[in-house]
Amino acid sequence: MAEEYYVILRTGEEEQFVTRSELETLLASTVATAESVGGAELDRRVKFLIDTACDYPTEPGQYLEWYSVRLEK
Repeated sequence: MAEEYYVILRTGEEEQFVTRSELETLLASTVATAESVGGAELDRRVKFLIDTACDYPTEPGQYLEWYSVRLEK
């Protein structure tokens, strides 16, 4: 089974390649802080974001984006 990889783009940082699990952890932290949610609701929001979006609104002038990529070995 092939593992999914994503490239993450954040304000003022170099692009970063991560696994789906690492992206889920990053988004969970970001969403939990921004929206004060946790538990099953947080899990649902993170899954929804990964499945339907490629960015998350952060502070004005800031960005957090992610894109699915295929890495050649």
